[in-house]
Amino acid sequence: MPFISHALIKPQTVEAKLYQEVLAARILEKGSTLLVAPTALGKTVVAVMVAADVLKRGKKVLFMSPTKPLAVQHEKSMRKFLQIPEEEIIVLTGTVSPQERRKVFTEPKIISATPQTIQNDLVSVEISLKDFGLVVFDEAHRAIGDYSYVFIAGQYMRQCENPLILALTASPGWEEEKIQSVCRNLFIKNVEIKTHD
Repeated sequence: MPFISHALIKPQTVEAKLYQEVLAARILEKGSTLLVAPTALGKTVVAVMVAADVLKRGKKVLFMSPTKPLAVQHEKSMRKFLQIPEEEIIVLTGTVSPQERRKVFTEPKIISATPQTIQNDLVSVEISLKDFGLVVFDEAHRAIGDYSYVFIAGQYMRQCENPLILALTASPGWEEEKIQSVCRNLFIKNVEIKTHD
């Protein structure tokens, strides 16, 4: 079975699947993307492939998930797949003090975090997103109303010169207005949909 070959992806960890490679290439080519795919079709693997490309260009990656267990899970995935020192991949949640978060925010290449933590630090001007070449919003269908994702996306677009947003969801919802709202709130330019068929 063939594996992805990339300077920043650990050898023989990511199985080469054409549809995932095509999705990653489209995201890098078309810009900020909403990726809709059912669970188990490898949204995280696509995010890892995009992240590897962004890291290769010397930029940092912020990966956000709604809950602490999910943030920890994504941190583990990044450590499993990416060929960068483990101490450069960290998880940030509300359990880490603001002073400690400010200190560690500038050093790692990949931060997996809960959105409330990032929003609090942006509001208090403890952190900046200008050095992040990619921000991933997991369970992106939550990006409506006053959910933290909406605020963070706006700040990221203002602070970063070349922002790239990757929004992941298994289901964006069935109402067109809600889907349009998520796309507007996350500055989505491109939508990619992958089904089991």
